Amino acid sequence: MKIARPSIFTRYIAKSLITFFTGVVGILMFVIFMNQFIRIMDMAMTYGTSWAWIISSLLNIMPDVFTMAAPMAFQIAILLTLTNMSEHGELIALRAAGFSFKEIVRPLLFCAIGLTVLLFFLANWVTPRSYKRFVERREEARQKITKVTLEPKTFLNLGEWDLYLEDLDEDTDVARMIHLIRKKDEGALSTKVNATSGKIILTDKAIGLQLKDGQMQRIDAKDPTSIVAANFDNYTMSISLTRDYHRKERVGELTTTKIFRRLRQGGLSPEQKAEYRTEASVRNVMAFAPLILLLVSCPLGFSLGKRSNKGWGMLFSVIIIFTFYLLMTLGLSIGKKYALLAYPAPWLPIAAGAVAAWYLWKKRLNI
Repeated sequence: MKIARPSIFTRYIAKSLITFFTGVVGILMFVIFMNQFIRIMDMAMTYGTSWAWIISSLLNIMPDVFTMAAPMAFQIAILLTLTNMSEHGELIALRAAGFSFKEIVRPLLFCAIGLTVLLFFLANWVTPRSYKRFVERREEARQKITKVTLEPKTFLNLGEWDLYLEDLDEDTDVARMIHLIRKKDEGALSTKVNATSGKIILTDKAIGLQLKDGQMQRIDAKDPTSIVAANFDNYTMSISLTRDYHRKERVGELTTTKIFRRLRQGGLSPEQKAEYRTEASVRNVMAFAPLILLLVSCPLGFSLGKRSNKGWGMLFSVIIIFTFYLLMTLGLSIGKKYALLAYPAPWLPIAAGAVAAWYLWKKRLNI
């Protein structure tokens, strides 16, 4: 009978915690997700991307959104669970039945360890890879020229070229009086193509032109005052709708394994080394956050009286979360500024939380 009692209690309190955690993490993820959703949709409208691009981008930010929301949600769920039990007199009943504080905390601790393992895996390997795919998709959209709509009697900018059509048959894609102008970087005319008619083939990556009965004029590179001209009966050309762009890989896109590999290889500036080290540290700080938040929150939850309501739990949660992230931001700033502190500085909220937990538990157990 003594063996069955903790088992029933463990399931009860774990179910209560998971219920609150699921609700809170859903709300927090929705708030964070909507901010990213608006940015992605704005980019999609600007660059004329496909629905596949939108869905892929949204899926790639989900691991990062969960990693950000989970520690906060877990901390709120702990205090909501304890205040709910206190409000209904369940904590007093458990203590009267012989349950120690350690027995009450044990199922919460198991949940915290499970979430820590999950966040450790996500923060160090899954989130960097998904963030890299998101950045690649974003840059892919930015490299594409804004969505092209062929309209007659309108100059259409296509990157290096400007296109003008006097008339266009949308059913056959045949245009009349086609003018193409290409300019140099300084704005001077470089090449001009005129055609009586032609067919315009528009795809996602390029515009193909099958021109008829026209003339090409090009400025001589050696003598800007000289123009080279040639007439043609048929001329085919293609204008790319993508821009050449080479970006530098960000530290947030690297898995923690790659970060340490880069540090061992050398060749990084002191500023880069500090950035890499603080990034590796802060990922693990976020992973271990549920454990330290549990240890700080439990003695506060046990201190709440029977008449306490969930409002007090939310108030304590806001204070704890604000303090935790404030200390983490301070630790990041110190780590990036002082190279010797790049590894330990981001752990400032964990260290401060451990001290606070020790004090609160000591005070709680001495009562």
